[in-house]
Amino acid sequence: MTSNLKDKRQFFRFLSINILGTVADFLLAVLLVAALSSPPVFAATFGFVVGSAVNYCGHNIFSYEHTSRHTISVRGFAKYLLAVLFSLVVRLAVVAGLGFATDLPFWLILLVAIGASFVASYVISTIWVFRKPG
Repeated sequence: MTSNLKDKRQFFRFLSINILGTVADFLLAVLLVAALSSPPVFAATFGFVVGSAVNYCGHNIFSYEHTSRHTISVRGFAKYLLAVLFSLVVRLAVVAGLGFATDLPFWLILLVAIGASFVASYVISTIWVFRKPG
């Protein structure tokens, strides 16, 4: 199972899909606020969910060799959302912990937290959400 985590090609495919999902999240949220005067919290939430859906589908189709568009499911997306929410908890814990224990500037704390949440997302996605059968 841990050998899947060491697959560099898979890791970089996962990273590229996450970048695509983040761009979709950002652009949709900005569009909702700018063009439709949506409340910012709604726009950010909707962008997050759509970006997560883009990531989930992209990971099925591109990131993991043993998955495909045929493995996309509502149950799988729910598992992916749980994984992403767990990675958010990791991010917030790192921000809170480093903010409390260090005098590092916020931008640096945030970069470390983003990195930690990405690693958490990759690990839980690889060993749970997109686990290889058998």
